[in-house]
Amino acid sequence: MGVNDKERKGYHVLKLFKEYGFKGEIGIGVTDVHVDKIETPKLVRDRILYSAKSLGDPSKIYVNPDCGLRTRSRTVAFEKIKAMVEGANLARTVISN
Repeated sequence: MGVNDKERKGYHVLKLFKEYGFKGEIGIGVTDVHVDKIETPKLVRDRILYSAKSLGDPSKIYVNPDCGLRTRSRTVAFEKIKAMVEGANLARTVISN
């Protein structure tokens, strides 16, 4: 976990949106839908916080799974979505302070 470049491999490309002056909104994938492992809310939080820092404007971020959850069981999909919501709530607390 963490919010630095070393810990958030793959998310560093978000910096390009800011670098090139992108003004729109972006959906970030914060759960891996290709595995049954459930992400912790703290991991999801860190992915959101890193993305917010990289893009410079948290209000432009939409939190999503990294794709559809159709290949996962309902139980796994529910737990991944639950972790995503809890992580987003943790990130909101940090961002709003």
